[in-house]
Amino acid sequence: MTPEQEQSYQAFQKVAGLFYNTFIDTSIQNPHFVPDEGPFVLVANHRSDLDPFLLIVNIKRVINWLGASYLWNIPGSRQLMNILGAIPVSKYQSEIERAFDTAVGQLEKGQGVGLFPEGWDYISKNQFDWSVGEFNTGFARIAMRAGAPVVPVALQGFSERRGRQPFPPFMRKILDYPIEMQYIKDRCVYKKLHINVGRPMAPPTGANVNDRDAVREFTHQVNMKVIELYDEFPTAPGFEGVRREPAGPRVETDPQKVEAEELEDAGLES
Repeated sequence: MTPEQEQSYQAFQKVAGLFYNTFIDTSIQNPHFVPDEGPFVLVANHRSDLDPFLLIVNIKRVINWLGASYLWNIPGSRQLMNILGAIPVSKYQSEIERAFDTAVGQLEKGQGVGLFPEGWDYISKNQFDWSVGEFNTGFARIAMRAGAPVVPVALQGFSERRGRQPFPPFMRKILDYPIEMQYIKDRCVYKKLHINVGRPMAPPTGANVNDRDAVREFTHQVNMKVIELYDEFPTAPGFEGVRREPAGPRVETDPQKVEAEELEDAGLES
């Protein structure tokens, strides 16, 4: 991210914060767990297309977000992604590797990187309606390559409504949405949201990023931590006696799992 993009990002934080704080009752727990300086990789469960923007306005550090490449095909969205220094990533191996190289380069400059590791397949199956899914391994490989800590974050929707997707399926096809995302019917819109930030988790010391078992084990540890954070009841004022809804099924990650190995190794993130 260039200095100009950092300035634009910070300006967006202020302006968007006024908007989102007006319409969504949001609290954040332990934001100080995000390092004040130095590299880090922020990962969170993905419940709504509002998630990256709500994290942008509630976390002070500037973050280079990995975003689905189809967002660059949407007029207006393309300009916003570029202004905010986002990094496009798709299912094509060449683009995945290019995105990961860019992310590692930003970490090596002492910057932050953010992504949602559940993947398009998971989101398309649950229509943004489940709590925490199984994480793909891309974030772990990025963190291990750069030696950067991972900051786990759980997004807890305590009051939500179902909204319409902004584009019909035929338009999503024209915009080159992944096939999994073309027929999602609804979108999750928060009315009351809690953001629970966990302590940074250091990647395994001396682990080789080419060691699939080590990558999967670290992915599993972070995945389980996000589930733990999701299950914690917030201590923030205004959330007393409020029950989280909807509380959908979770996928328990098996660190020894070998099914869908190619997808995991590709690190498919949304």
